[in-house]
Amino acid sequence: MAAVTTESMASETCVAFLLADCYDDEDLIAETNTAIKRQEARAGGERGSFNTVLEILTIGDFKSYFRLTPTQTEELVRMMKSYKWSAIKQEGWTVCHAVLSSLWTLSTQESYSGVASRFHVTESVICNQLYEFCYLVASNLENKIHWPQGKEAEVSMKGFYSTVGILGTLCVVGTSNIPIDRPTDVPDAEIYKSGQSYSLKLMAFCNNRGRFTYATAEHPGSWHNSRVLSATEVGKLMQEDPVALLEGKHIIGDYTYPLSEHLLTPFPDYSTLGQKRECYNRRVQSALKVVQDSIYTLKSSFQRLRCLQKHSYYQTNIAVEACCILYNMFLETCSMPANYREEAVAPKPFHELTYGHSGSLGGISKRQDIAASLKRINKKRKSMY
Repeated sequence: MAAVTTESMASETCVAFLLADCYDDEDLIAETNTAIKRQEARAGGERGSFNTVLEILTIGDFKSYFRLTPTQTEELVRMMKSYKWSAIKQEGWTVCHAVLSSLWTLSTQESYSGVASRFHVTESVICNQLYEFCYLVASNLENKIHWPQGKEAEVSMKGFYSTVGILGTLCVVGTSNIPIDRPTDVPDAEIYKSGQSYSLKLMAFCNNRGRFTYATAEHPGSWHNSRVLSATEVGKLMQEDPVALLEGKHIIGDYTYPLSEHLLTPFPDYSTLGQKRECYNRRVQSALKVVQDSIYTLKSSFQRLRCLQKHSYYQTNIAVEACCILYNMFLETCSMPANYREEAVAPKPFHELTYGHSGSLGGISKRQDIAASLKRINKKRKSMY
């Protein structure tokens, strides 16, 4: 029991270090001492540690620092304790420390050395355990991101229809570049250079609630969105077996993707769209805002994605995947409003590329039919409510 109590007290002190910038020194010392005394009196083990932390922090404050709820974090610690961590070698450093400090590191842009100083460990411990944490999350919680099928697919389609008014929409797709230092674990680092910096392209698909249904950051940030799509599992299935993937529904993307009956895009703006096409485009933009907001909130919640400072393509990809999983867990208990900001450089429309085209005949026809039916849809929707 004494050993368990010591670990719990260490976790208690760990949280105290985290909050050092949030309390006055005297208040922090008083809160920490009180918490440790309570812990000593209870000797309740690791669960007691979480309960004591909650006496220091409200649930809202806890989520603002670690993004997950205390219950989610406790479950994460319990799962992580069953794995061997090569980074956990320092005496008194526990899985609870590793999980809390990794969540903290992902949630802020504080320097790695600053995080290490906050936890009274070396910078190498923070960096090594962060990679292990992300790897374990990505490997063992991958089911948190899954493609909607059956009832989930119907719920997403109905959700998009009620808010956007385009029937048959299953998901929306969007992208964002994730900075990376010049990668040293790829054959040709220069293909990852976009402008003056290196990056990976995050491509994410979302359901109507903004939950990631597929996400990948495996491809260079310099690649055009259409090329990235064609290289993903979803893109390949759209070509090889769209019926199994979409079951007659479609995805909505922006003008950087090729128009087809399976992926709808806006009408090109030639200043002569007409009322119905303009209405269609507004609804497409409304649908796309779901994925744009999700990606923006992802990068705002897990700010480390803006400054991972990794020379490893593999480690960066794993970190992005882990953050997308954690974001879906975050959405289980919270929906954060976002103010989407467009990225500085927008890719060329697909139809303006040298290998681009105006879309498949089926896609052109389907988009035109939807635009033409919008007034009838409006009347039908009004009669439903």
